[in-house]
Amino acid sequence: MENERVQTGVRGLDPILNGGLIRNSLYLLKGAPGTGKTTIGLQFLLEGARRGEKCLYLGLSETRGQVDALASSFGWSTDGVEVHDMRRRGEAEQQRGAYTVFSPHEVELEEISKEILAQVDRVQPSRLVLDSLSEIRLLADDSFRYRRALLRLGDQIAGRNCTGLLIDVDTEPGQGVVAETLVSGVLELEQLSPDYGGDRRRLRVRKLRASQSVGGYHDMEIGAGGVHVFPRLVASQHRTMHSSSEVLSGIAELDRLLGGGLDRGTSTVLVGPAGTGKSTIAAQFVARAASRGEKGAILCFDESPTNLLIRTTGLGIPLRSHVEAGTVEVRAVDPAEMSPGQLSDSVRQLVEEDHRIVVLDSLNGYINAMPGERFLAAHLHELLAYLSEKGVATLLTLAQHGFVASSESPFNISYIADTVLLFRYFEVAGEVRQALSVVKKRTGGHERTIRELRFEPSGVVVGEPLLKFQGIFSGIPQILDPDALRAKRGSSER
Repeated sequence: MENERVQTGVRGLDPILNGGLIRNSLYLLKGAPGTGKTTIGLQFLLEGARRGEKCLYLGLSETRGQVDALASSFGWSTDGVEVHDMRRRGEAEQQRGAYTVFSPHEVELEEISKEILAQVDRVQPSRLVLDSLSEIRLLADDSFRYRRALLRLGDQIAGRNCTGLLIDVDTEPGQGVVAETLVSGVLELEQLSPDYGGDRRRLRVRKLRASQSVGGYHDMEIGAGGVHVFPRLVASQHRTMHSSSEVLSGIAELDRLLGGGLDRGTSTVLVGPAGTGKSTIAAQFVARAASRGEKGAILCFDESPTNLLIRTTGLGIPLRSHVEAGTVEVRAVDPAEMSPGQLSDSVRQLVEEDHRIVVLDSLNGYINAMPGERFLAAHLHELLAYLSEKGVATLLTLAQHGFVASSESPFNISYIADTVLLFRYFEVAGEVRQALSVVKKRTGGHERTIRELRFEPSGVVVGEPLLKFQGIFSGIPQILDPDALRAKRGSSER
């Protein structure tokens, strides 16, 4: 028979724990001050109170007033939770002089243990939070007494049909191991300070007895609703069958260049210098999909959604009307305040809302704001693999350095992408033009030609193949038929 689960009340945590904590077990929640331990403990108890369960908070390091203040900062009420203040203040110091045979620490430790059990017997809670173990560890004075005290306390609580969270702060290496060996699970919280942007918090399940869990680090934040954990995305857990139909742009020449359009469940990188039309082409695909009734989303890392809508409207792309109709969502993303886990969670929500085409515009802003993320490439690989499993067409824009003779991209994602669209500026007879070509398509054939790309009030225009030029990607092509070019310029001037 499968173990009965207890929901934690923390958004995103239960999926990591395979459905929640195992009932009538003790768990250790540890981390540095400010990582969210007490907040998670309160959410755990408030979830129990919401379900009609008896809940008890024993505060060894937090007073009743501090607990109430923390709860009210999130708009919560502790009315359904029994809060018992166990902090020792001046009275303990005054009584120590009276101890002659036994150490004051031993007497106080015994008194605390008795008081904990007395409160558990009085309330008979289904859920318990003990905050924190640091007071018991200090009174125990050595690891042997500490282990003995925790072992006795754990055995007595476990026999009272209670699921408990024991909160502890990070200690010197080796000191916290005592508690970890006596509990059914260990949840570790961390707070990171990147060189730029806000602090980042993350959670890791270090131990979970008799249950599976999603391993690794999971990003988390403390927001208006308390702690929100973003489970690490594992693409292999989301495998589904999907259609292999093509996603068209609505521009016949562009679709021919792509060998019939983009394929569902594939990722496409639009790479080239700034201003060559990458975001516009991506918006064209989204607008075309929306005209067929498919939902799409554009996550803007650099350009504001307002500017994007103004620009596309000026080019005759009806993106704004689809946004107003609710078919397309254009969302601004601040990468300095968003962790990779939050990005994955945002994309996953879009997919669950049945968005069939997603644009990340652009990767440059995301990469530049997160220079300290060592595994950003692995994260993007997992994200694209997840979108592929869900049959979502993904477009990513990536700006290269320079304008005419572009250098390498700041981030090599071409090996991950299924299709690569290359954009270029080139100069002909004193005029700057734009060109477009498909240099990779993993899922099928495509044109090997280079076509001119123009943006006019009537819309996006993809011209015929540029067969009269050679060396277009160098920025300064050679003219293979100069007489024809002069005749064309003369007719345009007239």
